[in-house]
Amino acid sequence: MAYCVKCGVKLEDSEKKCPLCQTVVYHPDLPPAVNAKTPFPKEHLAEVKKMSMRFGLMTATLIILLLCVLTLICDYSINSKIVWSDIAVSSVGLAYCVIFIPLIFPRKKALTYLTVDFLALLLFQWYIEHTTDGAWFFGFALPATCSAMLIIYTAMLIKKFTKASGFLIAAVIFILSGLNCILIEFLINKTFMDKVKFVWSYYPLITFIVIGVIMFLCDRNKRLKEKLKKKFFI
Repeated sequence: MAYCVKCGVKLEDSEKKCPLCQTVVYHPDLPPAVNAKTPFPKEHLAEVKKMSMRFGLMTATLIILLLCVLTLICDYSINSKIVWSDIAVSSVGLAYCVIFIPLIFPRKKALTYLTVDFLALLLFQWYIEHTTDGAWFFGFALPATCSAMLIIYTAMLIKKFTKASGFLIAAVIFILSGLNCILIEFLINKTFMDKVKFVWSYYPLITFIVIGVIMFLCDRNKRLKEKLKKKFFI
């Protein structure tokens, strides 16, 4: 009596495929087929997937560049100068960094492509301010973006260099996000209203801190944490 190597179902000697999962039956005592096909090596399959990914990225990059050039030409031919196409092209460039840069770097280098994404976002914000003759980048956009970047970096570094659970990391994110709301309101008031007055940031601060404390308590209670993991698959 044989058993399926995949699902463990009992098989008759005459079975060539598992009746449950259709896996080909393997009989170690029987001689191999004379003209059996050799399976495609996994390492070659991985190489093919990598080459397909590179080809797809190159094709998408060329298409995006072509569209950007056509947008600039269209704008200049109609207005005899660049009026709106630079905003469109810079927006596409930011979207390219956010979508395609993570595909270029492996998952282990998440900090690298996140840094590229944040730098691209800062450059885009600075260009928008420069184009519209604003005065909000250094007073608001730069510190607000950097604070969000520090929250994400903190969570990633905790996960990478410690054995902290997802509950503890979530607690840190919520607490830091609550404090960040205070910073955001301060920057808004100072940059756009020329006065420092806190009105709304207390509410998300208290809410996020409460949620963070609950997450921390869930992390400390092992029995509750196991139940939540089984219930919500976290």
